[in-house]
Amino acid sequence: IVRYMVENSLGRLWLEGHPNDSLKSGWKYYLDEAKQEPEVQAQLDKIREEYKTIKPEDIKVIDPCMGSGHILVYAFDVLMQIYETAGYSQRDAAKSILEHNLYGLDIDDRAFQLAYFAVMMKARQYNRFILNSDAVCHVYSIQESNGFNPDYLKLLGDDNLKATAEKLITIFTDAKEYGSILSVDIPLPELEALQQRVDEISKTQYDNFFDSARQSGIVTLLVPVVQQAVLLAQKYDVVVTNPPYMGSNGMGAKLSEYVKKNYPDSKSDLFAVMIEKCGELTKPNGYQAMITQHAWMFLTSFEKLREKLMLKTTINMVHLGARAFDEIGGEVVQTTSFILQKYHIEDFNGEFVRLIDYPSENEKKAAFLQGKERYYAKPSAFSQIPSKPYAYWLSQRIFAIFKEEKMLSLYGDTKKGLSTSDNNRFIRLWHEVN
Repeated sequence: IVRYMVENSLGRLWLEGHPNDSLKSGWKYYLDEAKQEPEVQAQLDKIREEYKTIKPEDIKVIDPCMGSGHILVYAFDVLMQIYETAGYSQRDAAKSILEHNLYGLDIDDRAFQLAYFAVMMKARQYNRFILNSDAVCHVYSIQESNGFNPDYLKLLGDDNLKATAEKLITIFTDAKEYGSILSVDIPLPELEALQQRVDEISKTQYDNFFDSARQSGIVTLLVPVVQQAVLLAQKYDVVVTNPPYMGSNGMGAKLSEYVKKNYPDSKSDLFAVMIEKCGELTKPNGYQAMITQHAWMFLTSFEKLREKLMLKTTINMVHLGARAFDEIGGEVVQTTSFILQKYHIEDFNGEFVRLIDYPSENEKKAAFLQGKERYYAKPSAFSQIPSKPYAYWLSQRIFAIFKEEKMLSLYGDTKKGLSTSDNNRFIRLWHEVN
């Protein structure tokens, strides 16, 4: 699933501007684009002209719910392949990937430690001197600003920097309640100016006891807040993640209030909120790749979310259903993995792989690699069906019926009619009657 998501987002981004058959042949979960109508193809070609000028170091990839870093580690491998096709040595590419390409956030400090270790070990695989270099790994655990003493800000000097810092302290109060769904509505240049200043403070030697104490407070509390703010404020070419699942009933009071206020169309579950958030983090024409529960595709409570997603382009989807993970038994967790591109083409023909009838992880994998259960649909057609479900498996005739014919509800209300409510009690055959 990780390979499918990364190859069809990050890999696709590169191949659209730099076709390379040998590179693509190594990505066995990469799906070629479905055949498009000439008008649609013309729009796609125009959009993809932008990607011909992109360089490997220009690509920004983030996993905002990185866990222990599985997605980032595979993204590192794909980026390394991209760099090598562009003529970079592995040693130079590893340092550049850390500094320019990969970003990650998580709410859990232990998960962050595992992810940081995994990414750095992956970098060392390609550059054995990387641990002794000055390369910065942009992988962070989200920290709270609780307890920050405003007196520390005196070291900043500039009033504009102080104002920016005060905004961040407000935004990241109780930040571990919210994680990556927090919105940082501060211009990136202001954050970068603040980051430059706090870096200067952290390297300065202060003789004054009070200034030394302020420096310690800034390094301990403000530096990590600024780092995570920059990640949440900037936009990315590729956003890939496996978000947390949490129904609204499981949310604490603060989180529940926040999602109702900021994400009313996806408030039913945290994974749906993250679908919206990942879209916010994605650049125009960028890629969003996720694996989530499949409830958003059908339930009426997610209808407004579906309407928003139909304003993007569904490149492809692997509908996994139950038992996509052998370690999770039963029918409770039913998932789908999908690739969105942040532009809207009305008649784009998306590819859908239906694996819900295969009862194990390995059987789903085999069916995918054998090219089974492929469907092609235009998500714009889903809007013709009441509540707009992602019913990609329906035939073109059924879509046409919904488009051309009128609903029974326009003529009258359908009723059940006469009913006994208890057939065993009230119905008798003729020979049973006295």
